[in-house]
Amino acid sequence: MIKLIIYIVIGLLVLSFFGISLQHLIQSPTTQANFSFFWDLLQQGWQYLVDLITGALHTVGLDALGSKHK
Repeated sequence: MIKLIIYIVIGLLVLSFFGISLQHLIQSPTTQANFSFFWDLLQQGWQYLVDLITGALHTVGLDALGSKHK
């Protein structure tokens, strides 16, 4: 845990040395658009996996909780 804190502090110092502002980087419209795109992509991928697993369970006669269909 201490190592992680030290690495974060060192990382912030390096960013400061090169004049990179995290606040401006995060608030940038380009960064916001990229995060939005990536989040949508993750949600679509997750939904695809849920549908795939649910379909596979349904094919073998189980529901999502593992109980048999009548």
